Amino acid sequence: MIFHDLTYEEINDIDFSRTIVLIPTGATEQHGPHLPTNTDTLIVGRLAERIERSLAEHILLTPTIWLGHSPHHLSFGGTLSLPHSVYIQMLHAVCDSYIRMGARKLWILNGHGGNGAPHQIVLQQLKNEHPDVIAVAADYWNLAKEEIGSIRESGAGGLGHACELETSLYLYLDEAKVLRERIRDDGIQPEGDIWLLDMQKGNEVSRVFNFRELTKSGVFGRPSLATKEKGQRLFDGISTRLEQFALQLLQIQ
Repeated sequence: MIFHDLTYEEINDIDFSRTIVLIPTGATEQHGPHLPTNTDTLIVGRLAERIERSLAEHILLTPTIWLGHSPHHLSFGGTLSLPHSVYIQMLHAVCDSYIRMGARKLWILNGHGGNGAPHQIVLQQLKNEHPDVIAVAADYWNLAKEEIGSIRESGAGGLGHACELETSLYLYLDEAKVLRERIRDDGIQPEGDIWLLDMQKGNEVSRVFNFRELTKSGVFGRPSLATKEKGQRLFDGISTRLEQFALQLLQIQ
């Protein structure tokens, strides 16, 4: 079920006791010289569409949120960013609107790292205000960590931003928009192993960086290893894992 394709009466007739309201969240921001600014939004939106197609009777796919929290990219240009407080208020209001329609299970599927911290606050707010509602948030790359890890070729530090993962996925989803001739590896790792930055590495200590500290081009990682074929394998593997999670979420009472 796709929210934008339904009338309000059709939405009111949904059995929300057996439906997940799927809320994809992306961003509009720089992704290096070779990827468009819609990268996060495109990827998470297409993944969400795949989930809906597989589980159409149990998924209400809502419009992808294309504006996120991206202050660390502003200095490069080509970036729109909401302050933490505004993003939290916006997402909370969106979720609250779905709950007023009858939603009992919300899944915020995230495609942009900067949205992660605000999502935790929104989940806390929703739990306090609606104790009977189940609301969860997940970054697609964390939920599908094993699937991505089995396909990636880059070593530690190779997955970050406009990297092997995102570039491969974009090549698969919309190859014509990738400027292959501008693909360059980049990324300056902070000193000390504890600060190693990679999408698949959890950090024991939290530290905030401006992206200018980490890259000259806006790229962090190894997009030179990206291929369209790899992008299809990644997309299929990630989608399968997300679909498995959706089935698990449906079982929770």
